[in-house]
Amino acid sequence: MNSNVVIEREKDFIDRISNEYNYDNNIRHLLYVIIPAFVIKYGINKEKLILNAFRDIKIITSNEKDKYIKAYYSSKPVLEDNEYKTKKYMVLQNYKETDLLNLLDNLVHEFNHAVNSFINEIKVTKKYIYLRTGLTYRIYSKEDLSFIKKDSSYLLEEIINTKQTEEIIDIIKSFDDKNSNISNTIYAINAETNHKYNSNSYNLESRICKQILTNRTFINTLANLRLNGEVYNINKWFDDITGEENSYKELIKLLEEIYELELKYVNKKILRGLILNKIRDTSKRIMRIIDKFDRNVNFR
Repeated sequence: MNSNVVIEREKDFIDRISNEYNYDNNIRHLLYVIIPAFVIKYGINKEKLILNAFRDIKIITSNEKDKYIKAYYSSKPVLEDNEYKTKKYMVLQNYKETDLLNLLDNLVHEFNHAVNSFINEIKVTKKYIYLRTGLTYRIYSKEDLSFIKKDSSYLLEEIINTKQTEEIIDIIKSFDDKNSNISNTIYAINAETNHKYNSNSYNLESRICKQILTNRTFINTLANLRLNGEVYNINKWFDDITGEENSYKELIKLLEEIYELELKYVNKKILRGLILNKIRDTSKRIMRIIDKFDRNVNFR
């Protein structure tokens, strides 16, 4: 797919939503490269889905600072005309002080969650509403729409989303820097990055899962299931390959433990050596599960 053709194809749409939402030039010019890269990544047959996501989700800029959260995508349930729908938006925090590369990463990362959540987003049961974000669900009370909890698979969702963020930014980096619509943006991005882009998001968890993230059976299957909203039986699929019941559930639990240990390590000034040992031990347990999956698939 010729990138210049896609860039020209999407420009009018980007101008329309930028005018409608009153986006500044920083966001507008990043969308000139981000939206075409999404279309190239997922294919022209997914163009409508991608454009719907960028049309329906307003980017809100904020100068509020958070030590851990740079940006976030929000989808919340609302009841309209006796039908459950969602209200969506995306927030960029500490906007004025965020540099170009982090702004690019934040936009791609959060919109990739959104694009991979549009199909089969809502599941309604007798008591609860489940809103899907990629692989994971946020659970709300059907009675008053209050948030209850999110399921623990969110870390695997973040790891896969980070990998796809890197892939999309690598597509952007390959764009023609002589295209007048994007030349300044591409020049600035390439000046600040290496040949292959590496995101800082969920860095520890991504390194621990590196083996499975390069396994084509795993990453291609989960990528298709996430995009098409068919995530209900991933645990059974994973367990069937490892040959061990509850291996997927154990992987999810251990990833959550790693994340919690990482936060403790960062915030504590004493006993950090003990925490580091626990991180190493938990990492080995994760890698044993991953190795069993990797050895049992035919297509790596």
